[in-house]
Amino acid sequence: MLPSVTVVRRRAFAAAAALACIVALAAAPLPVSAHINDVTADPQASTDGTVVVETAYVADDAWVALYADDDGERGELLAADRLRGAGFRTDLAVTIDEERWDDWGAGEARSVHVALHSDDGSGGFDREEDAVLTAFGREATDRFTLERGPTAYVGSAAFSPETVDDGSVQVRNVQLPADGYVVARNVTDPGDEDETAAGPVGATALDAGSHGDVTVRLEDSFSEDLGSRARLALTLYRSDGDGSFGPGDEPVMAGGDAVTTFVYVNRTDTADGGRSTTAGDADGEDDTGVTTATPADDTDDDSLVTTATTSPAAGGPSPTADDGGESTSTDGQPGFGALAAVLATVLGVGVATHRRRS
Repeated sequence: MLPSVTVVRRRAFAAAAALACIVALAAAPLPVSAHINDVTADPQASTDGTVVVETAYVADDAWVALYADDDGERGELLAADRLRGAGFRTDLAVTIDEERWDDWGAGEARSVHVALHSDDGSGGFDREEDAVLTAFGREATDRFTLERGPTAYVGSAAFSPETVDDGSVQVRNVQLPADGYVVARNVTDPGDEDETAAGPVGATALDAGSHGDVTVRLEDSFSEDLGSRARLALTLYRSDGDGSFGPGDEPVMAGGDAVTTFVYVNRTDTADGGRSTTAGDADGEDDTGVTTATPADDTDDDSLVTTATTSPAAGGPSPTADDGGESTSTDGQPGFGALAAVLATVLGVGVATHRRRS
């Protein structure tokens, strides 16, 4: 028996709506790493078992959970905190269970998994019942190195790439275990599994402790050739005490990994009428290269190292995961509003057409 005309129309509408969502998602100007249900965490060190999840986006109530690594898979549950409400969060503090943290030796580094789970509304976390969230067929998970030691963390990734129009980048959160630097490094093979951070292209001196909204001025030679989009690694370094950044300054490590975050930056070039170029190709030729840093000179205005400027409120993780998600949200996040508007428009037109034909 053939389906009725009404059923056919409903099926066609459902297919059209699904296609509209896919097209809108593909067209929206979102960064590569920004997906619905997405989480990232970077190498770090902690004195008390508090882990900082750099970014987390959920579309509804959810859980963020930490797991011990078990031969590359998620093993023992270390912590689970509730995320109340949809939204985008940064620098989310999640504390490992005290009993499990007590078994973690001083100076010991381990691999940790972070995962976003659905919330079935039962009131508690169950790793079997509260399934791991997915986006576009990929689980919302990440893995990073965590060392028990003096707190070390750097966070700067956000929902959209950072706009660079004055030769500097802003680092949202820095926690240094000793006097040192936050260093911007050029990234080769951006987006590939083998992407690596190369030579320094800017550095800011910082005292030990927590800092928020740190400005890192990029080398003029690098900034001037920066195309419309580039990728930077932001790495913490310990100072060797000579007063300038150079080869004697060593990166802060968590196990075998440098305490680093990777970010995309977009350049808005207003000096030449809005010229847009491909990263490293400012003159139209493929001359992408790495700028090698030279030690800073306190009397040189173009030196690599600058003095940190921090906001009155020092850095540090945002409120813990069950804070209601008020630290940051999708409201005002570049790209998200445009995506919502596109979806609303496409689906609104579809609904109107469907009603007229019904």
